Amino acid sequence: MPRVTLPLATGGLFDSWDPTTSGQARVYWVGLPPSLSAAAQLAEELAGRETLLHIVTPAPPQQVDANLSWLLDPAGELGRAFGAVGSLAIVVDAGGRVALLQPQPTPDAVEALVTCIHGASTATIVRAKAPVLLLERVVDLSLGEALIEYWQSGSKIVNEVASDAGNTVNADVKRRQDVRLDDPTLFVQLRDCLVRRVVPTILQAFHTRINVIEAPLIGCYGAGDGWFRRHRDNTSRSNAHRQFAISVNLNEDYDGGEVRFPEFGRELYRPVMGGAVVFSCSLLHEALPVTRGRRLGAFTFLSTSGPAASTGPAPRR
Repeated sequence: MPRVTLPLATGGLFDSWDPTTSGQARVYWVGLPPSLSAAAQLAEELAGRETLLHIVTPAPPQQVDANLSWLLDPAGELGRAFGAVGSLAIVVDAGGRVALLQPQPTPDAVEALVTCIHGASTATIVRAKAPVLLLERVVDLSLGEALIEYWQSGSKIVNEVASDAGNTVNADVKRRQDVRLDDPTLFVQLRDCLVRRVVPTILQAFHTRINVIEAPLIGCYGAGDGWFRRHRDNTSRSNAHRQFAISVNLNEDYDGGEVRFPEFGRELYRPVMGGAVVFSCSLLHEALPVTRGRRLGAFTFLSTSGPAASTGPAPRR
């Protein structure tokens, strides 16, 4: 979600990057709500879910409720940026990522979605955690299904790992069947998802600007014969440039297969379908054996620059 700065109907300037309100989910209701009473009730319900309601209108309402946030957008820029025709609810999660666009919204529908987002995390005490990112909504359902179909029909690369001698087969370390994502249309779709939904978060969390996305692999860990033993992703001459690894989950009907970072505790990491785990290539990690079904994912590496000329061909952008 881009930064939003708009005049407040009560005076002053609203800034979505204001640290006093950042870190909360938001709903931008573009257009007049059904009624002031309905808007006030919705704002109260959302506040209980750590979510702010902003009503975006071209002109101040005749009656301004001081308990509501009225943002003035005379030119309709915010709605136009999201293709609004009529009223629109723009739901943004606490991390500043667009969760949903809902045309012709109703208070009940908006509240239901916000309740779902708020319930995805709990206020628990964390005593051990690896320095990783767990992100939702990286890949949507249709793209995930297309990537799975591409894997099913593609030529498989079996148990291949990077080494100083180049890519070699090592079934003792890795049991996974990969297909290189060479389809230009699918590659562009996946790349655009990473650029819009992952790269800005890496910049925010780790102050690193990503410029290179390596050619992705679509991989499958099968039950009883799918795992990746403990390893790091930047220990050979050919991959020393890698900074971040990303693993996108494309399905959820399996058991086992979680990612573990043993240097930082015994916790197991499993993104939701369409979500991803992003982590430094220097972290020791493993993919535990799949015990039921098969785990399918999209795997690639991100960095600020490609490998030096002496280390081999540069990764595809």
